[in-house]
Amino acid sequence: MLDWDDLKTFLAIARHGTLSAAARALKVSQTTMGRRLDHLHDRAGATLLERTPSGFRLTATGSAILGQVERMEEAALSLERTIAGDDCRLEGLVRVTTVDALAAHVLTPGLCSLQAAHPGIVIEFITDSRALSLARREADIAVRLGRFDAHETVVRKIGEMAFGVYAAPDYLKRQGAPDWSAGAPGQRVVRVQDDLLDTPDGRWFVERTTKADPALLANSREVQLHGVAAGLGLGHLPCYLAATEPDLVRLDTGSAIVREIWMGVHRDTRHAPRIVAVQDALVSAVAHNRALLLPEQGVKAPLTEFPRNKT
Repeated sequence: MLDWDDLKTFLAIARHGTLSAAARALKVSQTTMGRRLDHLHDRAGATLLERTPSGFRLTATGSAILGQVERMEEAALSLERTIAGDDCRLEGLVRVTTVDALAAHVLTPGLCSLQAAHPGIVIEFITDSRALSLARREADIAVRLGRFDAHETVVRKIGEMAFGVYAAPDYLKRQGAPDWSAGAPGQRVVRVQDDLLDTPDGRWFVERTTKADPALLANSREVQLHGVAAGLGLGHLPCYLAATEPDLVRLDTGSAIVREIWMGVHRDTRHAPRIVAVQDALVSAVAHNRALLLPEQGVKAPLTEFPRNKT
């Protein structure tokens, strides 16, 4: 008879298509995932997943049971959430999914008072680019830029953060101030990769730099920041992050973009004391840093010393 671990292996490989991706999802090694798949097929007495040149795919038998296994998973997850939601202890692990720079510079410093009051609570920040599911308990709390809707998730706005275009003084002396009305010709930019541009701040920057050349593409805000500080090009950065490099010049673009910060938690676990305590700490951290997140609009240094690029 198959047990639940067998079925979790089946679902992970069916969803992700490869042993390596399924192993990452279940936080085990690829070798372990391969052994589990062999064990699954031995116990099932049938092949549920077959290997192809592009990865694994469901067999007819695997396809026939997939819906039933997904319903079993939802029942198991619902049971876990119910138990977690009724756990009255102010201790234990709370997983928070968010973006790396916000976690490092705004959220983490705000956890000191939480740890002083409740030392048994352990925070795990998950700051990669995966869209983690609260329903599947891949995370307990999500802090994201912009409102999001997810299955049975309660969300609320907890703050805002401003963006600005920044450059190093040496870069501006070499290249001159950008001509935004012409698409910033002759300029170089530091930004995210093309497949990550579909965000409000990404689109805003691209629209104003259509004639500029890319100098550095990075999915990390920290890498972008250091690229701009090194003089590689213009960068569109969160103001709180740019403030860590005081020599950067904030350029006058005539307008600026502000993104909302939203927090979500699954409705089944939102009243668990440890999750409530972490939510309160995160909200307080954002409120405490409001002036950093939303500085006065404008430039940090006069632009008259940097003549406009004529390219």
